[in-house]
Amino acid sequence: MNLVRRLRNPVLFKELRMRMRSKRSPWAISLYLLVLGGIALAFIYLQTGLDSYFNPNRSREIFMMLSLFQLAMVAFVTPGLTAGVISGERERQTLNILQTTNLSATKLILGKWLASLSFMIFLVLASIPLYSIVFLFGGISPVQLLQVFSFYLVTMLSCGAAGVFFSTVFKRTGVSTVVTYAVIFGYTAGSGIFATLATSFFMRGLYQSGGGIPNPGVPFWSHFLHSVNPLFAMLDIFDQGPLRSMYGVSGQHAPQIDSYWLFSLFFGSLTVILLLWSIYLVRPVKPRLFRK
Repeated sequence: MNLVRRLRNPVLFKELRMRMRSKRSPWAISLYLLVLGGIALAFIYLQTGLDSYFNPNRSREIFMMLSLFQLAMVAFVTPGLTAGVISGERERQTLNILQTTNLSATKLILGKWLASLSFMIFLVLASIPLYSIVFLFGGISPVQLLQVFSFYLVTMLSCGAAGVFFSTVFKRTGVSTVVTYAVIFGYTAGSGIFATLATSFFMRGLYQSGGGIPNPGVPFWSHFLHSVNPLFAMLDIFDQGPLRSMYGVSGQHAPQIDSYWLFSLFFGSLTVILLLWSIYLVRPVKPRLFRK
């Protein structure tokens, strides 16, 4: 009973009730599924027209298109859900009241973080039946489906942790939202450009050393740079993207560590660091060691 009482989070339960009882929730879920289903049907229509048959070998492309679209939705919607959870309490002048209760800073941050992400997690889980279109024709393994949905979960948790962190740093919700979007999209674009430049230098050196020098294989740093980019890491799940091209040219087909696990480990660690930092920042009395 003591363990259950410790795990009970009143902020999480209260936020979940408020979000799930809203009239907008079922409409948002229905609209989201209609858009996803419409995209899949539009793709089939563009491939077949009205007077031919759909090629079952193209079902893999539908799966990739739906997966990339959902990844873009996760990256676009999640910061907006979490970037105002603490700054919003500050603007309503209710954060000080919460800090005077028995609620710990850990429960406050974790409750706000999980409650904000719950609706997005529910949206992604509700889209699982749409993927049955792909399984009707084959071409995708159950392991790839599990990897894609766990990829969404890791991305959501890390984007949400970034939003909560900037919400504790900045006092205004507008500022924290803009900074969160700028950091997430700047990181995605910047890491992609940096990894592409690193690959081009690696390829140039590989071609120049082709005259008798043994092929050293793909260095780990290049593999790591591609693996921590969300777009490249997801394409690698489908055996596509620059990582696969790089290993094909170098002649070393088996990566040292799968990019999926590198991505999960990197963003899982980043999520823990950002949440611990947020807990520290929201404490009314900070430890003496860190006090200025």
